[in-house]
Amino acid sequence: MVKNNEENVHPVFGEVISVYTQDQAIEDGVLVHVGSVGKQRVVFTRALFSQGYEDEAKRKALVEKGLELLCREDAEDSPDMRLRVIEKGKIWVIWNVGEGFTFLMPEDY
Repeated sequence: MVKNNEENVHPVFGEVISVYTQDQAIEDGVLVHVGSVGKQRVVFTRALFSQGYEDEAKRKALVEKGLELLCREDAEDSPDMRLRVIEKGKIWVIWNVGEGFTFLMPEDY
């Protein structure tokens, strides 16, 4: 997030009133850290992980498919974020600079 450090103000949204980090979400069990791609962390939401992705082979296949889709450019991509629909209405992957890859169901967003 880009913000003015002196005033704790985001240039678009204004004053930052709360921050919930990815590390906190992992500690709380909301996210499950399943590995890394290079230096980028790969996490699943607990809800998606519980849909059979405890199985390493199934999880690895989904991560590979998500990474393949993220490699394709899209007009809506920004320098800081990319979102791809892996399975319409069921599974998304989001890449955020500094956070890595998050696999989730749309209702987890």
